[in-house]
Amino acid sequence: MKVFFTLLFVILLTSCAPKPEPVLDHATVVAKNASLRLKNSSTSRTLRVLDMGDKVEVLERQGNWYRVRYGIDIQGWMEESTVLTNDTKGRIQDLVTSSQNQEPQNTAVVKQTSNFRLEPGRSTAIIRRLEPGTKVEILERATLPRPGSSSSYDVWLKVRPSPAEIGWVLSGGVEFDIPNDIAQYSEEYTYAAVKIINRVQDPIAGEINWYVVGERRPGHDPYVDFQGIRVFTWNMKKHRYETAFRVKGLRGVYPLAIGQDGVNPTFRVYELEEDGNSKTPRDFVMFGVIVRPKKALPS
Repeated sequence: MKVFFTLLFVILLTSCAPKPEPVLDHATVVAKNASLRLKNSSTSRTLRVLDMGDKVEVLERQGNWYRVRYGIDIQGWMEESTVLTNDTKGRIQDLVTSSQNQEPQNTAVVKQTSNFRLEPGRSTAIIRRLEPGTKVEILERATLPRPGSSSSYDVWLKVRPSPAEIGWVLSGGVEFDIPNDIAQYSEEYTYAAVKIINRVQDPIAGEINWYVVGERRPGHDPYVDFQGIRVFTWNMKKHRYETAFRVKGLRGVYPLAIGQDGVNPTFRVYELEEDGNSKTPRDFVMFGVIVRPKKALPS
């Protein structure tokens, strides 16, 4: 009887004990010296500092904060940018797979610490933070209304910092690259797209790139990726770059694509129509340093 009542007491005690809180997801710490805080606030007391690679269980999400459990019984709040959940990791892989064939439009450098997000938008999942000096490839550009404003907007860039990562950052934190050999001709334009369209050999200067670039002025229509196209070729006699072709007033949108028609370099520009959705391709072909619109083939 004594054994019976002992077992009964243990069963009752176990059944009355609180059940462990269900785990929503598992995550890995991806930031150095990540703070596990008492509350979901950056000014809240730090309970513990976690290292990169530490594992936590996600119990709850509120905005850009996760309530997590570390070890057996240590609970607290961590900023979304300091951890990577398994769910987010899977969505990142889907994005990388779907974007693997996208050709970069240009390269750029992150000039200030920026949230690297899974989708464009200020409340979307944060993959991690990109530090100043990070080199990225520019793949796409998107303009969205700014939350809480009827007149402001945010410009987002889809970027690839490494072959295994793709995400979105605010354009204000990124500076587009300009090739050093044509930087003196930029006229304070941002080169939203840069493509090498041909290479020639100068007996004095060596190998030289010809470029086709998409130009935009700061403050131009935010829904247009570039407002003009310029083609740089090389003058073999004067050993310098010259503008072989330039057109302004475009409603140019990505992608700027290059190709080949026999021995002749080609490039394609897309123009955004007035409806703001559809875009029309315009094809050009180069005959030496002469650029001509490419005639459409008969239907």
